[in-house]
Amino acid sequence: MQARIRDNGRIDRTTPMPLYFQIAEHLRHQMRTRKMRQGDLLTTDERVQEQFKVSRATARKAIDELVDEGLVERVTGKGTFLTEPRLQVPLPAMLSFTEELERRGMRPSTRVVSVGWVPASERAAQALGLETRMRVLRLERIRYADSKPILQTVDILPERLGIGPGEDFSGSLYKLMESRGIRLAECQNLIEAAVTNRRLSELLQVKKGFPVLALRRTSYDTEGRPVLYEDAACRGDLYGYAIRLARQRPSRRR
Repeated sequence: MQARIRDNGRIDRTTPMPLYFQIAEHLRHQMRTRKMRQGDLLTTDERVQEQFKVSRATARKAIDELVDEGLVERVTGKGTFLTEPRLQVPLPAMLSFTEELERRGMRPSTRVVSVGWVPASERAAQALGLETRMRVLRLERIRYADSKPILQTVDILPERLGIGPGEDFSGSLYKLMESRGIRLAECQNLIEAAVTNRRLSELLQVKKGFPVLALRRTSYDTEGRPVLYEDAACRGDLYGYAIRLARQRPSRRR
């Protein structure tokens, strides 16, 4: 459903759509049509209140919508400014990084840091149902969004999959696996807050101690077998996960 904003920028008070939602949609449209960039002043609470003839609380809530989406930030005493857009990944969708970016019109690219056969670590072996020290393929990559490094990934694949170091790992690993007949079905994610060490800071081009989202993911095929284990570090300023939760009503006692 589209917010009904009239040509003069006034909101439509005849629709049941909340006023703050209509204003937020108007501001998003303004950001797009004016081709605004990071650091540009969008508006202020007072200006929104005056322009749309709404209460201060409604004006603030409209801007809060954009703040929560990572589109803008408030600067006390100055106004609301555009920030660098953050890639937001909806869960529980099972998408590769390449697919995530392409859905948002961004250009993905990859740098392979290292690839080769290694003994499985205890954590990877447990996730993949292997014996510790069994040979696995270890692939480390830096993933870019519009030429900016956004996450570092270390993927571990069992040798039985038949995927070796000579493959082209510049694109989607999921698509490569599916091209070999591996039918992916689901994955289990563990997301934690972390900070970068010196090496990771250099790879992601940030300062040491920079906040990141640490992601551990195990992917399974349609038979329920684990086929991929991944450790990833995502830049906290450019990457986020959006989760929609439904309230579970307690069952009525008879």
